[in-house]
Amino acid sequence: MIEKYTVRNLNNKLIQITNGNGIYLYSKGKKILDTTAGGTSFAVLGWNNKEINKSITRQLKKFHHLDYKTFKDDNVEELSKILLSKAEHKLDTVYFSGSSGGEACEAAMKLSYLKHCADGNNSKVWFIGRNQSYHGVGTDALSIAERPTMNIYKPLFPIKRSRIEQHHYLKERLDGETEEEYAVRSSNLLEKEILKIGPEKVSAFIGETIMGGLVGDVPPVKNYWKYIKKICEKYNVHLILDECYCGLGASGKIYCCDYDKITPDFIFVAKTLTAGHIPLSAVVTKKKFINKIVKKFGKILHSTTFQGHSLGIAAALAAQKIIHQKTVLQNINNNGNYLKQVLVDELKNHEFFFDVRGRGLRLSFEYNCNDKNKFGITLSNRMLEKHNILLNSKWHRVCLTPAYIITKSQCDLVLDKLIKEFKNLSDSWK
Repeated sequence: MIEKYTVRNLNNKLIQITNGNGIYLYSKGKKILDTTAGGTSFAVLGWNNKEINKSITRQLKKFHHLDYKTFKDDNVEELSKILLSKAEHKLDTVYFSGSSGGEACEAAMKLSYLKHCADGNNSKVWFIGRNQSYHGVGTDALSIAERPTMNIYKPLFPIKRSRIEQHHYLKERLDGETEEEYAVRSSNLLEKEILKIGPEKVSAFIGETIMGGLVGDVPPVKNYWKYIKKICEKYNVHLILDECYCGLGASGKIYCCDYDKITPDFIFVAKTLTAGHIPLSAVVTKKKFINKIVKKFGKILHSTTFQGHSLGIAAALAAQKIIHQKTVLQNINNNGNYLKQVLVDELKNHEFFFDVRGRGLRLSFEYNCNDKNKFGITLSNRMLEKHNILLNSKWHRVCLTPAYIITKSQCDLVLDKLIKEFKNLSDSWK
């Protein structure tokens, strides 16, 4: 789409927004309930949050940004402490990597390689990802993911990259295969790939803790990540988890991997870090890794202009003080469970029903019908035009990722309109 002075990568009609407040957006006099948290699940505390706005304004009066490598900003240490305060894993240090999740992914990959080099294992240059995953638009991040719309860039990808099959029990299981059997078989795909490449050549395995928005919020079966972690340890391969989408409260825990009771080597976070107010990303890792790298090279051989951006740090500090509150996490879990249960109760016997899944407020309802993508887009258009509810519905699923502050009455309103429109549309769908 090309406007008079602006180029965008969309072909749909843009929604003109004048302002936002709480979980609502306002457009030409209309009050729109947003279940998408800004379209891509970043506005996790809604719009016009006074505490975050105040924090940004206070910081702006001091300085807007200072170089992360040259100057000390006390907010950085305070934020790092908060980010580790409710972690159930054993990672103990935070590296602010830049602005986007893609930058954080590539920072984690580089830190992984640097750690291996510091140990004298310079040949560990391969990275393994999974099909049906996405970690950002940078070439390194794209090269270990699978996003067909970006296949034009394949000739530019680094060649020492590999992928294994997605982890999705309902789609990938064999006839009669139990969840435990699938967990073993699915994790063994990684071991086979490591052995195929050569363990001495593999730096890290990268995966979303839950298969994210592309597939539609697919949690791992029990023990999957434990088996993956054991394989990684066996071959001195780092485990890097992408929690840009599902981390920092979205799943109902601060770190989604804490459900799986594992400690990866790196977790990278981004869009939920500042609740979307200022672009900021980070990598959570082990202090001993960083110390080893610095001892070997004298510094961390990685840098971006806006890493640890001072306004972003101030925004994140305010956002995470809110998100880390017990009542906020309870609200995420209570409303997430409620949304799932009502959808299952109301639609489980519908002919189009396939599955409702997710953790916390990262939920997907998958349907089966002819021309699934058109069905989803038609459903979302009806929800917006008839009920002023913004819905992420396309491909094969309805994805519900509202702000953490959504109330039960707002959930009821969404559920009532969604279920009615789903049934009405399916009655006439060919």
